[in-house]
Amino acid sequence: MGGVLGKPMFLVRNLLWKVLFSWWMKPIEAPDDVTGLTPTQVRLLQESWKVILLHKRQNGFLIFRILFTDYPMTKSLFKGIDKVDPEQYEKTTSMRAHVTRFINSFDTFMECLEEPESLKKLLYDTGKAHLRHNTKPEHFDDLEVVMMKSLKAVLGQKFTQSVEKAWKTAFLFFIVHLKMGVQDGLRGREEKDSSVVVTVE
Repeated sequence: MGGVLGKPMFLVRNLLWKVLFSWWMKPIEAPDDVTGLTPTQVRLLQESWKVILLHKRQNGFLIFRILFTDYPMTKSLFKGIDKVDPEQYEKTTSMRAHVTRFINSFDTFMECLEEPESLKKLLYDTGKAHLRHNTKPEHFDDLEVVMMKSLKAVLGQKFTQSVEKAWKTAFLFFIVHLKMGVQDGLRGREEKDSSVVVTVE
């Protein structure tokens, strides 16, 4: 009789142990010191980005359509695009090239998520390189808004609160270093201009 009664009590005790102390047994996910991302967030970012890549050309054009619709002034950053009919974007060689470069660059960011120092340098260099397109630091704030809107549109129900939080955390890191690259580039340009002495004879 004792054996029969003892078995259910053992199971209950086991269950209570798992519920009450499971938090202690699970490894704590510490955010990375550089990116601020946890390992789970890195995984969520990479998995959701793979969904974008399933139809990368289509989704790339979606991102740019949202950019140009919500921030029409950004068209001036892309040579000749302000004169192109939005219905003709996908048939325009320069626009296709912009989309391809953007998707490839972002894909590289995703691949470097587990190499924080390399990613930081890559973001900085990318920001600095955009100086030749007359990109301002605040344009990267617009990019974050556009990307979040695009991700929500593409992922649908897969754009969960956890995925959204992971992307917001990532953009906190991305934007800081992209802006830093542009700002340092602007300072370098200003210093170069101020060092030019014009001599009047």
